[in-house]
Amino acid sequence: MSGAGDLRSVPIFRNFSDEMLAQFSEAFKQSFYKKDEVIFRERSEGDTLFIIVSGSVAIEKKLDDEGKAFKTLAILSAGEFFGEMAVLEGQTRFAQARAESDSVLYEVRRAEFFSFIRTHPGNGISIFTEIMKSVLRRLQHTSSELTMLFDMSKLVLREYRSPKEFLAEVLDEVYTHFEGSWNISVFAYNQFNEEFDEAGTRSTFEESPEKAAAPPPAESGWTAPNAYVVVFRGRKGPLGYMRFARSADFTDTEKNALSTIFGTLSSIISSAVENIEHQAEAALMRKLKEQKNTI
Repeated sequence: MSGAGDLRSVPIFRNFSDEMLAQFSEAFKQSFYKKDEVIFRERSEGDTLFIIVSGSVAIEKKLDDEGKAFKTLAILSAGEFFGEMAVLEGQTRFAQARAESDSVLYEVRRAEFFSFIRTHPGNGISIFTEIMKSVLRRLQHTSSELTMLFDMSKLVLREYRSPKEFLAEVLDEVYTHFEGSWNISVFAYNQFNEEFDEAGTRSTFEESPEKAAAPPPAESGWTAPNAYVVVFRGRKGPLGYMRFARSADFTDTEKNALSTIFGTLSSIISSAVENIEHQAEAALMRKLKEQKNTI
């Protein structure tokens, strides 16, 4: 088993010597999971730490009792790990882990994990430090997402004359939550000419006009190493889109974290825009009815 070489890319083992890495890798079991195969379910018992060798894993929370609808909390890729709380504290799984793509994992049980730590306390401190760093990063990501969603909820409760007006305010609110050098623009779909009208833009760095003005994809996704387009869609078709571009390219870890936030934004904004359009249509119908009654 080529565990030592694979573990070298994992942050929690970066300070290990080759000898210790080879010794620790003997405690690992290699496992394979097909795309969409469940690795463990929410609230299940577990005492295993999982390390991703290749592929990607979605960490998701149940939204219904039947387990048919899920909210993606994170998408992890090669070099990342999960299940650490079950190993450290023996807790039940707080979420489900599912293979987002065909994946190869290493698994180490709680007993083997602590046996190695007791034998090599110096390396144990390094492992726990990296685990805490990872947990804090995930908490920070969750906190940022919750803060943005709270601010978004206040916008959704207001009344707007048009989706374009709402999207302009969304841009102002969302922009404050993205630190660094970003270009963010938002567009509302105009059903009369079947084009997208710009509702607002915020720019901090120069981009080529061809990139910035490229037509949106049919679905949300990455359009460049440094750009993501969030597409808003309703039951009847397109509602608009929001383009996020950063001056620096994103790492795979950053892409995974941002994809969950962008997915949430797409769902909330799509529902809000569709509701605003419905209210505008209802107001127009009432106005036409009043005019007809006064003739």
